[in-house]
Amino acid sequence: MKKTASSSSRNKAAHIDLEQTLIDVAILYYEQQLTQEEISQRIGTSRSTISRMLDEARERGIVHIKINYPWRRNHDLEDQLVGQFGLHEARVLVASQRPEEEIRRGMGVLAAQLIDSHVKDGQVLGLSYGRSLLSTIEALHPSREVALTVVPVIGALGSDNPLIDGTDLVRRFAGAYGAEYRYLPVPLLVEDPITRDSLLKLPKVQEILALARHAEIVLMGIGALAPEVSSGIWKGYLDEARLAKLRQIGAVGHMCGQFFDADGKTLDLEVNGRTIGIGIDALSSIHNVIAVASGLRKAGAILGALRGKHLNILVTDDDTAKAILESGQAQETLESIKV
Repeated sequence: MKKTASSSSRNKAAHIDLEQTLIDVAILYYEQQLTQEEISQRIGTSRSTISRMLDEARERGIVHIKINYPWRRNHDLEDQLVGQFGLHEARVLVASQRPEEEIRRGMGVLAAQLIDSHVKDGQVLGLSYGRSLLSTIEALHPSREVALTVVPVIGALGSDNPLIDGTDLVRRFAGAYGAEYRYLPVPLLVEDPITRDSLLKLPKVQEILALARHAEIVLMGIGALAPEVSSGIWKGYLDEARLAKLRQIGAVGHMCGQFFDADGKTLDLEVNGRTIGIGIDALSSIHNVIAVASGLRKAGAILGALRGKHLNILVTDDDTAKAILESGQAQETLESIKV
């Protein structure tokens, strides 16, 4: 009987020792981020044994793996956007009836991941302004420094919310990558074309805009003319009466501080001659123009920008993507009937 009790005690002790070893291996692998090879060298066994121990730790319930990733993508809609509009890439967030702010945050995560896959040493990256870009920059968590030069593509907004202005966004984006940055020391919109032309002659302004026009990547939003989404950006520049007039003459959206119509054509407007920036036309020569924009109120503006070929990478949500695709197909059908 004593022999049996002794054997039972030894088995129990061995079980406890094995479980503690499994816990130790799991901690080294999952919490301290050691490789299986490093763990095998530390405890004096083979890498294959460590792999089996990690499997056993999961089977025993010592380790629970939970994939907690709320930002799913709709790959089918991405393929449709790329196919219909000739984009390089698209990222479409599955919105799942989330609040607008949460959708913007999810799009920021997708956009940040996309940007991180594109940035390289020696590049110039241009930035616009807006809440979607703020969400993107807040989601940047790069694991490396990149020798970028980050520059604004338009003058400063002078917004009530400085966090969404290009000046602050440029600094924060550069800080995420340990990169250099430049400021454009002029406003987005001035009183008249003469003032604009004078400011464009300043050496510092010429230097920054020349850098921006030769950027390899430009990250920007797409502005709409719907009252709910336009007044905040243009506050201090254009009042609601002026914005309403722009809508009446066919303006649907703006990029680089310039207004365009439903076909993406830059409108011959006096206000477009008073903005300081690289201008919409410059976007066609930039390799990757990444636009982050969503919302049914912006669908018309996004569609216009797509039809005008002002971007080649789009980050949006699934509801907006569906509206854009349906509207785009409807317009193509109407045009074919007219022909």
